[in-house]
Amino acid sequence: MAPSTAKRIVLYRFDRQPADGIIQPSTCFCDDHVEVISLEGNLQAVLYADLKAICFVSEAASADLFTTHQLFDRRPKAPGLWTRFTFRDGDKLDGVLPHNILEWPAAGYFITPPHAGANRQRAFLPRVALVSTELRGVVGTSVQVLENRRKPEVLRPGQLSMFD
Repeated sequence: MAPSTAKRIVLYRFDRQPADGIIQPSTCFCDDHVEVISLEGNLQAVLYADLKAICFVSEAASADLFTTHQLFDRRPKAPGLWTRFTFRDGDKLDGVLPHNILEWPAAGYFITPPHAGANRQRAFLPRVALVSTELRGVVGTSVQVLENRRKPEVLRPGQLSMFD
């Protein structure tokens, strides 16, 4: 039996109030929709075209992803690609994407939003909800790049190498 990995979310749709729900990240993202269980226990299939964002939260959190701290005040410190997203309704949201492009799902982007914390840990933005994306900067470097840049250790004459 697979362990339960249900996550609490706030679901944002265009022209609707945000709704609380629960998803199982390993199985909820389908080809054209997301499966969400409301807090009342109803299963909903929300089309990507209707979806604006999904914000992963802890316990009861306020729905403030698009009302407070949408943009970074200064350059973020978390490693990744600092990106600004523009939605179909004109809203803008900054986020940090992982360096590895292969980690980006085809349906959308998983970002770390500004002022990430208990009430806004990560967010999923479907590609069809976006009008444009703008790369604002590259923060840090990936681990593979750092490993390739490390200088080989130079052994002094007469020094034994421990693990050849």
